[in-house]
Amino acid sequence: MENKYYIAVEIKPNNYFPINLKELSIAKGFNSYDIEELDSFTLNYTEEEIKNAIIEDNLLTIDNSMSLVVIYYEKNVIRKTDVLTKDKLYDLNKYIKDNFNNKVFINKIYNFLNNKVSEDLDILKNPLNIEEYMRVIDKLSYVVRRKLYFYLNGK
Repeated sequence: MENKYYIAVEIKPNNYFPINLKELSIAKGFNSYDIEELDSFTLNYTEEEIKNAIIEDNLLTIDNSMSLVVIYYEKNVIRKTDVLTKDKLYDLNKYIKDNFNNKVFINKIYNFLNNKVSEDLDILKNPLNIEEYMRVIDKLSYVVRRKLYFYLNGK
């Protein structure tokens, strides 16, 4: 499960039912464990459309209390994150640009990345301009940028 991401339904807190995409009619043969590819797939649908497909394909009975999530294995623990869908998008670059002048926000980014990446982050600690700052952010891997966005939003 290391470095593999799965679409799942959270049946109860910390109790997940992974969805086999090979059995999901809307997947039409799509089957990947890469987070960027999963996001690319799920962004074509709303959360409700995905849940309805799961129900229609008799994979699981879902009620309103159950959420659609992405699960992955990290540091010997199953972790979850939001599924990105048509109705749940994110734009990290816009979010950073909108909050660039907030020193607490910039420090939060630096502290998060300081623990996640090995690159030189001096430009992120004391940014001089937004363009240079965004070049550093854009060089980060998709997974790190995605985690950063949800960290900044308290998820």
